[in-house]
Amino acid sequence: MKNFYYELAGVIGFIISGLISVAAGMQNGDYLTTIGSIIWTIACVIWMIPILSRRNSQR
Repeated sequence: MKNFYYELAGVIGFIISGLISVAAGMQNGDYLTTIGSIIWTIACVIWMIPILSRRNSQR
């Protein structure tokens, strides 16, 4: 059970990092950074889906 919370916290941290990178890329006008950060954030959200579904199936 404790591992679930560590995994969830890590993925949420990655998502926050991706959103900060999106903001930095937009502020600097760096479209490559912005697009890469958007892809990173979407991939982290997709990564979170099996973690959350695994949690729901363990109940």
